[in-house]
Amino acid sequence: MKKRKLAGIILLTLISLSACKNEAKAYRTEGITALEKGDAEKALENFDLALEKSKGKVGTLQFDILAYKVEAEIHLGKLGEAEENLQNLETISTKNYAKLQDLIEAKKSIVSAGEALNQDDLDLARKELDEAKEKGLSTDRELEYSEAIYLEKTGEWQNAYDAFSKYCSRYPDDAEAARELQFLESRVKVLGGNTLLSERAKKVGKRHPKYVRRKYRLKEESPKRH
Repeated sequence: MKKRKLAGIILLTLISLSACKNEAKAYRTEGITALEKGDAEKALENFDLALEKSKGKVGTLQFDILAYKVEAEIHLGKLGEAEENLQNLETISTKNYAKLQDLIEAKKSIVSAGEALNQDDLDLARKELDEAKEKGLSTDRELEYSEAIYLEKTGEWQNAYDAFSKYCSRYPDDAEAARELQFLESRVKVLGGNTLLSERAKKVGKRHPKYVRRKYRLKEESPKRH
């Protein structure tokens, strides 16, 4: 009887562990999907739930989830947390560790680009944005926004309009970007095919919108470079 009871307990435990593992995998998948769609906030929530369902277990799956969590934190600008969690990934491959470290540095470049845009230092902004891309952060929400602002500040109205159109289709909740898109739409219509007017607008008619930090960004201090 005791053996039968013990066997039942073991079976229930195994079933419970298996269920938790499946839930962790499901949350991991949802997190990856959200990350690919540019919703880093939702992705982070799912990765946290995935780790929670792991019940403290540490293995290949958990390290994989943590690596994705670090990537989500980078996109959200939570660089301090990303760097701290990256230190917990000591067993991760050197290649993946280096990749995540590059993404952290890339995000710092994007933050610096935003500050440069606010100061109308367009050369520095361009340099920082290019560095971010070189380090592999090419699908970041803040990067897309900064690129659109850069184009607008340099008077490239059609390109800026196209960039904001793409951005707003991906992030329809961004009211500030929607206003910029509306302005650019009217500007493009006014300029139309008038080459002379377009060239004059580039020289004297530039709109210089203040770079607005996205609401999902939590860190306001200047990034520290390694």
